Amino acid sequence: MTPPSVDPAVDTDRVISGSRKTAPIEPDVKCVQSVGCVVVTYNPDQQLLRAQTLALKPQVAAIVWVDNGSHHSLGGLASELGVQLVGFDHNRGVAHAQNEGLALIWAMGCDAGLLMDHDSLPAPDMVAQLLRVMNQVPSAAAVGSHYSDPRSGGVSSPFVWVDGLSLRRLTRDSQASYAEVDHLIASGCLIRQQAWQSVGGMHSELFVDFVDVEWCLRARHAGWCVLGAWDAQMEHTIGHDLVRCFGRNFRVHGPSRLYFHVRNGIALYRQRWIPWRWRCVSAYRLGLKMGFYLVCGPNRLAYLKTMLAGIRDGLSLRLR
Repeated sequence: MTPPSVDPAVDTDRVISGSRKTAPIEPDVKCVQSVGCVVVTYNPDQQLLRAQTLALKPQVAAIVWVDNGSHHSLGGLASELGVQLVGFDHNRGVAHAQNEGLALIWAMGCDAGLLMDHDSLPAPDMVAQLLRVMNQVPSAAAVGSHYSDPRSGGVSSPFVWVDGLSLRRLTRDSQASYAEVDHLIASGCLIRQQAWQSVGGMHSELFVDFVDVEWCLRARHAGWCVLGAWDAQMEHTIGHDLVRCFGRNFRVHGPSRLYFHVRNGIALYRQRWIPWRWRCVSAYRLGLKMGFYLVCGPNRLAYLKTMLAGIRDGLSLRLR
């Protein structure tokens, strides 16, 4: 992984220091008017994908599905719903799929791209709320949705900010429509085309996990800011199963997914352009996650093996 190139004229001290003041507004940043949507799919629930598409169509100018080698063809459903389908013969990773989809969206003339996972369901005004915040803050590279997991009883996941050596869960100020955040999840994230051209695309070698985090950190390093829109609501499922441990329910992924999480996290900690405080906070949380899987995971030996492989490949930057 190579560090991003940053215009030396851009003052990154504000971003690296952790100050939460908005970056200076650039006079040549254009108002966003046209939004295209990229949905990355992999063996989706087709009924949920249909519901998502019907919810999105009134909100965006175009929808592109990028399918990562699903076992069943989506061609018939795509034709029925009037969306463009790009299909790969095998899983090439979330980052590569997002890059391919956004390239199509930009070619259509859209000046912002909405990223969605196939299992996310947007509120009827989600895109309008994201767009409103983006046009309020021209220095915003990306604006993300406030999502809730339907399996958790509708409790919304908080926006977060690394504050010193802790990860602060942000609460809404009654007068605020948005908050500056540390990073966003990809699903429900609206990306400004001008920022994309300035910052570059997703790092495809990461494949999955930390892809969105790394891009947000890179955008902030380049002088942009990243925002969460409180009123942009979305349902989104994280993790395959819920595991009960220590009297609480936790969302878990399978062992193969944990490999990428460990590998990519450690690879990012080796990047000197990333603020050291962020690396410390994230590494501490990654250690807690690995400990949790070893204590509460349903197949502890499998998790241990993938963790050790992830540590090895992350330290050696073996990302392909």
